[in-house]
Amino acid sequence: MEQKAKWTPLVVWSTVGSTIGAAVPCGYCMAIINNPAVHMRAWCAETLLLRYQLVLTPRQLDTLWALIVSIYLIGGILGSACAGWAANRFGRRRCFLLSGSLLLLAALGFVSCRWLQSVELLLLSRFIVGFGAGLITTGVPMYHTEIAATSQRGALGSACSVGYSSGVVVAQVCSMESLLGGEDHWHLALSFYVVFMAICYAPYRFYAESPKWLFIVRRRQEEALQMLERLRGGDSGLDLELQSMEQEAACKYSTRSLSDVLTDPKLLMPLILFCSYQGGQQLTGCSAIFYYSVLIFRNSGSSASVAELLSLCAGNVNLATALLSPWLMARFNRRTLMLISTSCCALLMFGFCLCAEFGHLLPWLIYGTVACLFLYLIAFQLALGPMPPFIGSELFEVSSRSVANSLGNQVGWSCNFIVGFLFPVMHSLIGSWIFLCFSIFGWLLFLLTKFYLPETRGIEVSVVAKLTSHGFRSKVL
Repeated sequence: MEQKAKWTPLVVWSTVGSTIGAAVPCGYCMAIINNPAVHMRAWCAETLLLRYQLVLTPRQLDTLWALIVSIYLIGGILGSACAGWAANRFGRRRCFLLSGSLLLLAALGFVSCRWLQSVELLLLSRFIVGFGAGLITTGVPMYHTEIAATSQRGALGSACSVGYSSGVVVAQVCSMESLLGGEDHWHLALSFYVVFMAICYAPYRFYAESPKWLFIVRRRQEEALQMLERLRGGDSGLDLELQSMEQEAACKYSTRSLSDVLTDPKLLMPLILFCSYQGGQQLTGCSAIFYYSVLIFRNSGSSASVAELLSLCAGNVNLATALLSPWLMARFNRRTLMLISTSCCALLMFGFCLCAEFGHLLPWLIYGTVACLFLYLIAFQLALGPMPPFIGSELFEVSSRSVANSLGNQVGWSCNFIVGFLFPVMHSLIGSWIFLCFSIFGWLLFLLTKFYLPETRGIEVSVVAKLTSHGFRSKVL
């Protein structure tokens, strides 16, 4: 039996620092433009009129605003596409530094765009911060799981999800009208995340580097061993980890290209699982809730003020449950949590659909919509929220991990873009039945998990890889 790993200061500080300095800003930038949207739209219209004598119609202004919102997601897709190469070329820790540099550059653009009267700079900054976020959502979970011992992978792997949820709540608070979300300060709200970066990037040189990257990708075995001893608090009990890394290093590939990963039949099922979880995380309804919770509550019959209050409460429920994720991931099996999470999310989206659709007939059903949405967020954070960012590190060996993580995150960001861009249109066409589509995706993920996801908690990646190496003929139980 594996000796229980120590929670050394280096492990804790590297995880906490990278989470607050990178994952929190990602969630922050996703949610920050919701509350000050009215002021930002007015500024865009006024600026284009002043600089170019261009008068925007309401439809044109809506299109411009959709571009400002969605260009962050386009940047995320491209950032994820580059993340695998960057993580292998520069290392997990230096990739974290690179993404931070992009976020800092974007913050300068946010502050300057109003002073320079430039809508173009606002768009460019949203794209750059999205590109950095794409690097972070791919690289940071991989970094966390690679500095963790096997028994710590679940707790550390879910840290990025906790940071993301924390960033969403911080953004909701900072963008309140009475704080930084007003007409005069919205540009400061967009860049306020640099406070978290300043705190956590300052001691960057003291963070750990991934010993697996050093050992397997760079072949710097002595340096990897020294880093592993620092992470584990000594040289005892390292035999299993060293043996696992030696087995992976013995492979003729230290890193694999995208074509190698896509054409390897042994990686078919891990790729399907990982991409399905990354995309399904968005297609089961979470993105629609995070982007349009105020609209959803208002369409369900709530007043504007009540809808805003319920939206803030939803963010706090999501964060409170996310804070339990490290404890859940460390103590419960991945399969069990994912089966519960996907089935409950599917049922609750179906219940929300019915309550919202027939709420005009029975006014008391508004309480059902609120209950279903809040319970959905709890069920989502059991597994669908925290697991997709790090499950790739438990399904793929190091040689193919960075490329697979990059591919999976591209799928996730693409589905995020699809939901964020199309939800208002689909909601206007088919009404609350759109939530039935989210429910169907939840059931599909439940079936995929039941038949093809092996248990990965406390299991070496090489063992998991063998269980999924036969594609759809794999026997994972």
